[in-house]
Amino acid sequence: MTDLPAATIAAADFYDRHYAGAEPIFLEPGMKLTLGSGERPRHCRFCGKDEPAVTFKDEAHALPAAFGNTGLFSNYECDACNHLFGEGIENHLGNWTKPMRTLSRIRGRSGVPTIKKPGPEKGWRVEYSGTRFQLKEYEDEPFFEVNEEANQVRFELHRDTYIPVAALKGLVKIGLTLIPDVETQHFRETYEWIRDPDHARTFVAQFPVFRTFIPGPMRNDLIVLMLMRRRMGIDAVPYAFFTFAYGNEVLQVFLPSISQDKCIDGKTLSLPAFPTPGTPDPARYGLPRVTVENLTGREPVKGEKVPAVFGFDSMTESKPADAKREA
Repeated sequence: MTDLPAATIAAADFYDRHYAGAEPIFLEPGMKLTLGSGERPRHCRFCGKDEPAVTFKDEAHALPAAFGNTGLFSNYECDACNHLFGEGIENHLGNWTKPMRTLSRIRGRSGVPTIKKPGPEKGWRVEYSGTRFQLKEYEDEPFFEVNEEANQVRFELHRDTYIPVAALKGLVKIGLTLIPDVETQHFRETYEWIRDPDHARTFVAQFPVFRTFIPGPMRNDLIVLMLMRRRMGIDAVPYAFFTFAYGNEVLQVFLPSISQDKCIDGKTLSLPAFPTPGTPDPARYGLPRVTVENLTGREPVKGEKVPAVFGFDSMTESKPADAKREA
């Protein structure tokens, strides 16, 4: 007997038949792991250059520190590429994921990010104090609705400006850091694509990103990464993908390979999302919810709204002189 939904069992069977997984990385507080050999001279897999043409003085994060990563680093990334990504695609990825990182209480370099009304004027804000969330609004500009019967607060967050395909490149860059050296030959064009600052360039026709939201209280200090590659003799699915779990969110990102994905060119793909652990209490919080994100847009997206619902056990309300409310 099993309590797993039939769709979850079917998805697990699909991926077991089509893919083989590498050993997952469970990154917990206090751990430190560096990918790649530290032997000299080092080689940068992103730009293809070796020492001394490029330097490796900086400690390159295998995934951005904004996701709470304080222990997973990479010897595969030279200083020039590190700065290029940090000032470009990783900023776009950070802006796209900021609402979820806030709601999941993910601590980056400056703590859990605060989200506030866009623009220079004073207005609503959502911030985490270390023990609880504070939602602040002004009476002349309501921001959230409280349903005391359901113990829920509903509101909308705003994303900072981002270019979708640049955020997508930031995700793919994480996967290209995880792959073993022997696999890099299959992704030469992909490395060039993520380094290209011209985000208008077309790369592949289909590029779904599966996003699974797991409702309920989840650890905010655990990151799980897992790389999957297509099994020998299989030619009906993309070559590789990785899953990235943090807080309440799991992202499944395919890693396009021009050479290895020729077998699926022109085909319409129908793939289930990779199965994830269930919620802490399905009866109370509900089941995981899957959406397919389209991050192929090439123009900046400004002021995008992200609806959110908080459950609460208790609420305090205050109305100081500036008439703000806290929940």
